[in-house]
Amino acid sequence: MKLRNSKNQAIAETNKKMAEANDKKCHLHKKPKKGCKFCDKHKGLVSEVQKEGQESLHKLNRVSGQGRHGGMSMQDSELDDEDKPLPLVNGKSFGFSGLLQTHVTECAHFKSLLSLETFEQLVDETYQYAKTCEPYMANSGTVPSALFACLYRFFTLGLSSSQLRKLMENQDSPYIRTCGFLYARFGLPHDQVLKWLAEYLLDDEEFVTTEGGNERITMGHFVEQLLATEKYYNAVLPRFPMATKRHIEEKIAPLSQNRKRMQANRACMDSFRDRGVKVEVLHNGEWAEATIIELDEHLAGRPKVMVRLGETSSEEYVHLGMVILRDGSGRKNRRSGEVDWSTEKGRSDKELVEEMRAKDRDKAVCSSGKDYARKPLGYKAACALPREQGQASYKLMEEETFISVKKRARTPSPDRQNFKQQKVSDEHKARMQQIFEKYGNQKSNEAKGSSSGLDNSDVMRLG
Repeated sequence: MKLRNSKNQAIAETNKKMAEANDKKCHLHKKPKKGCKFCDKHKGLVSEVQKEGQESLHKLNRVSGQGRHGGMSMQDSELDDEDKPLPLVNGKSFGFSGLLQTHVTECAHFKSLLSLETFEQLVDETYQYAKTCEPYMANSGTVPSALFACLYRFFTLGLSSSQLRKLMENQDSPYIRTCGFLYARFGLPHDQVLKWLAEYLLDDEEFVTTEGGNERITMGHFVEQLLATEKYYNAVLPRFPMATKRHIEEKIAPLSQNRKRMQANRACMDSFRDRGVKVEVLHNGEWAEATIIELDEHLAGRPKVMVRLGETSSEEYVHLGMVILRDGSGRKNRRSGEVDWSTEKGRSDKELVEEMRAKDRDKAVCSSGKDYARKPLGYKAACALPREQGQASYKLMEEETFISVKKRARTPSPDRQNFKQQKVSDEHKARMQQIFEKYGNQKSNEAKGSSSGLDNSDVMRLG
């Protein structure tokens, strides 16, 4: 606790010195200009303050030996880069699709945000106007939401690790926190995303994702969906390589058990406040014996316990959902069949990961006759993509998939068909009889006249 206060005090002093240095900016140029002695003086002052702050944090970290974020030790390189802008995968699009980027950069809200030049001003803007997590405003596919306008402005500013952590741990608005999670998911390299977001997978703070909506989810579920899916509403998220996906699966698979254990441990929170209580913690996928040092409740959404591991005697912070009581002091009178997750280890992480991957394989192939005979999506759903290519392809699909009502011929009954044939035959015979009577006798008379020679001829022959 004293070490944490020392770190907070050091950070506060550094921020105070940084504010004083910013007050001494060049009065001639808004942006630093090479060759200006005032700009060079301010740059040197800022770099000196940053160096002092990094050195103080570096010393405190060496004393602690452990970082609190995610139960992992903070590396020296991370401390050295605490106030430097985080590296982004794409400095032009920031992971946004071309259409979404165009909509954001051309909207009036984002243009007004260009006048905000500090991190604190942009956080206040997000707090005031961000009321939904969706990329676009309600009933619109072209006007981006205030959250995404502020998110893109954060990208253009370039956040440091300390600033990004402030967004993720903000207590004023859940939408400021979601903005930090989206910053990590869209912009950071794939090997850094899980390191930043794994800490918040068990966060049980509830909020509403859309303005005026009734459905509430936890921050942990929100972060889980960012890692597990490749689409955020109608926006496409950057894809992960297969190796990164497998690491994400190892983190996501045991979440259901850990969340149940978190709720059970909250019900008997007093058992974790006593120093020296014997517990077991989930460490690197295996359960290890440990002893509680203190309970950290300053973050209500994800309480932790500081424990001393029995084998290595090292100290680290562990989420409350990854701790069970060894002496059974948290066990309550329960009906048969119920599981007391405050003392139950449940299934191993390895089994849960294998089960999750097996389900994913079953979804990719036909595993049973019932799946094979499943009802198709339908014509419109199955052919939605070709339909978007134009009217010509749509007409071609119609011709190949169904027959129009106008072209469809009805098959007549046998009696009706015989009656129709008989009627046509009688009409044909009567017609032929008329033709024969009209032209047949005339031809026969002409034939007789020609055979009688000169008797019937009135023509005079000359010569």
